[in-house]
Amino acid sequence: MRLKSNFAAAGLVGLLGLTTLATTSCNKDFIDLNDPTRVPTSETYQDSLSIATGVVAAYSTLQDIYGKLNTNIGLFAFTEVPSDNSYSVVDGQGVGEFEYFTYTSGNGRIQSQWAATYRAVARCNVILSRAPAVKLTAATRNRYLAEVKFIRALAYFDAVQIWGDIPLVTGEIATISDAYTFGRTPAATVYAQIEKDLMEAQADLPVSYTSANDLGRVTKGAARGLLGKVYLTEKKYALAESTLRSFLTDYDNTTYKLQPNYADIFLTTNEVNSEIIFAVRYSKGGLGVGSPFTNFFAPTSAQSGGSGASQYNSARQDLLDAFKASGTADTRAVASYGGPVTVTGQPTYYTKKYMDVPTTTGDGENDWIVLRHADVLLMYAEVLNELARPTEAVPYLNRVRTRAGLAGVATTLSQADLRLQIEKDRRLELNFEGHRWFDLLRTGRALSVINAHFATYQIKVGASVVQLQPFQLLFPLPIQEIQTNPVLTQNPGYN
Repeated sequence: MRLKSNFAAAGLVGLLGLTTLATTSCNKDFIDLNDPTRVPTSETYQDSLSIATGVVAAYSTLQDIYGKLNTNIGLFAFTEVPSDNSYSVVDGQGVGEFEYFTYTSGNGRIQSQWAATYRAVARCNVILSRAPAVKLTAATRNRYLAEVKFIRALAYFDAVQIWGDIPLVTGEIATISDAYTFGRTPAATVYAQIEKDLMEAQADLPVSYTSANDLGRVTKGAARGLLGKVYLTEKKYALAESTLRSFLTDYDNTTYKLQPNYADIFLTTNEVNSEIIFAVRYSKGGLGVGSPFTNFFAPTSAQSGGSGASQYNSARQDLLDAFKASGTADTRAVASYGGPVTVTGQPTYYTKKYMDVPTTTGDGENDWIVLRHADVLLMYAEVLNELARPTEAVPYLNRVRTRAGLAGVATTLSQADLRLQIEKDRRLELNFEGHRWFDLLRTGRALSVINAHFATYQIKVGASVVQLQPFQLLFPLPIQEIQTNPVLTQNPGYN
């Protein structure tokens, strides 16, 4: 089943895991989008075709999480706009509130991200519940279950970094009243479930797929690489080291390798290239599964092929200055951003990683890269350094720097100096790919880095320089969820 084109036939609505399924029928999508309160029926998912389509439906929810026109702006609003990498020129749909940390629990983007997350969880839980009873070969059934375990783990991993303690739903929910019995689960328990899902997933996933129709499906390497990032985020350095080391032992320069030219990573004519471990896939052409990022990030219609330009994610001067400090030899700069373009009298810079000519507004081809080989190399350098092995870490950092046209750093760097160098290179290497805010959270440097950024560039709300407060390291839960579910509580500092 072709993954990208079949997203169009995969729709499902979930409210905190409440699934919305209808019985299959000829010549119609097997899932009913119109009734958000329908309870699953026993007739649904009784054959292999409906299970296969349901797995694709689970994949399609990742478009909602990472960004889709008229559904959800996407994860970048939480991972890039609040960081020192980017800002929103316009305040459309509340995105501008993220750069100043002025959002409230009523912000629509926070609500839509929550809904997208639990829609993904719901679809995965349905497959995990129903597939064991459907007639399938053991290998096929196990692979389907592994794929949705990965998707569920990825959705929860993003969510736990955004909100901290969140409801942990691991089974089908049959009624609305049942849905409202789920309160917040401690983050440590959520992480334990993420680890479990990924460990089980990698056991039953293939290293690669033989059919071009399956390009973009989850692989064994994707599950192992994401598990390594989860361990690193939890500061479980010994487990992170062994997991990432096994990834590199099994896949480095064979299954996955750096693209020789940095800019080639992001070409729509080079999707699912050797560097891509996992990406959320999109396809333009009026199928309803196009990528919105060209339009979301373009400053004017000239950069979006004549279609819309929203300026939701423009490059901050701080990032431009970081590239300038890196030196003119750094090939990542010219591949990462363009400009200046004058908008309302001001010079504006924009990311070039998502440039395409959409068929119509929001219907581009660009995939959203979740995990790539350079990320793994930099993570392995980071974990080795945290284990007080900086000399071993440097060669992995230098492989990424060499590809960027830069000289390697010395193996004599101290642990503290290497820690900062890895942070700098992660920022430049992965800019606009949804890593910066989570990286700063993981290293415990969000408060100091972001507040220094606000002070240096005199970024103000009214007459006062913006200051990130400790409670704002987590986002508020959506007020709609708090008001609807009596057992949900709010993060401290928010109403």
